[in-house]
Amino acid sequence: MRHVCAFLLFCFVVSGCSLAQDSRMDLFGGYSYLNIDTNGLSSRQNANGWEASVSGNFNKWFAAEAAVSGYYKNYDVLGVNVAVQDYSYVAGPRVNFKPLFVHALIGGDHLSAGALGASASQDGLAGAFGGGLQWRFSRQLSFRTSADYVLSRHNILGGSSVTQNNFRVSVGIVYGFGTVKAVGAGPRQETVHAPSAGMRIPALGIMAAAGSNQGAEVTSEAPNSAAALGGIHVGDVINAVDGIPVKSPAELATALSGTASGSKVRIGFMIRGQWQSETVVSTAENH
Repeated sequence: MRHVCAFLLFCFVVSGCSLAQDSRMDLFGGYSYLNIDTNGLSSRQNANGWEASVSGNFNKWFAAEAAVSGYYKNYDVLGVNVAVQDYSYVAGPRVNFKPLFVHALIGGDHLSAGALGASASQDGLAGAFGGGLQWRFSRQLSFRTSADYVLSRHNILGGSSVTQNNFRVSVGIVYGFGTVKAVGAGPRQETVHAPSAGMRIPALGIMAAAGSNQGAEVTSEAPNSAAALGGIHVGDVINAVDGIPVKSPAELATALSGTASGSKVRIGFMIRGQWQSETVVSTAENH
């Protein structure tokens, strides 16, 4: 229980850091597979389980991450079923390279085993070092896959602890929270753009102006417009059409000028000018 409380406290600290740094928070959950080193007692073993994590991104490069995972394995030892459970709780820094990331996480591991009504358990050191790919497929959801070298130190049979050199692979879904202002800074103030600001892009139902990042920044959009239905909103910067870069509202208008109403177009854009994403929209009448 004390380990769970410590982990929840760390999550609270990560959340506070995220709020204090005007940053983004991600929640991950998914399936995890662990390849286990038995220190020569048997061949390497495989276990199925789960992994969950929370990360507070201080900026587009750096984040603090905390993760928990659980794995389950049944062994047949001389006709006796031995049930093993392994839980880890680790935390540490993470570096993002959009869409790639690497992390180095340190913490603890709780290993338990039971058979014939008897059980034993042990706590030890744990670490996870690796990284993965986080691909955003909507404004708030991403698909994540990762691979880690996982070490733990145990000897549940007694004697000196030994290091287990394990490997894990995880896949799942990330839910991302939007950016927020620093604690104590008052309510978040949205930038209001005049409807006439910028160039009209009829195919998307938006007005766009030259963004601080190269592209066309959305300054206003019509309700239920092609852009709005595709998850593009005011403040986002459109920078590609069907994989071809666009660097200004004029280039965006030109790229869409030949599209017929209802055409499917792949739009690349930066959420709030920070996180690259992509969506497919059905264009409106282009006049």
